[in-house]
Amino acid sequence: MKTEKIELRTLWTVKETAIYLRKSVKTIRRRLKCDRIKGFKEGKNGNILIYADTVTEENLNSAKAKFKNNL
Repeated sequence: MKTEKIELRTLWTVKETAIYLRKSVKTIRRRLKCDRIKGFKEGKNGNILIYADTVTEENLNSAKAKFKNNL
């Protein structure tokens, strides 16, 4: 039997990310749209969850974001 390493990543909501960065929710949604940070829609209710490790100053301020994990 092959064992796989499962990596758990921290997830934030759009509002939590906005509070952490001291930005508006609208700004966070724009950053998601232009791929400065990575996230996904969860389930039928459409909550957006953001990978916390993609929320860095370098990603938010650079022309092209660099991510540790290939997403």
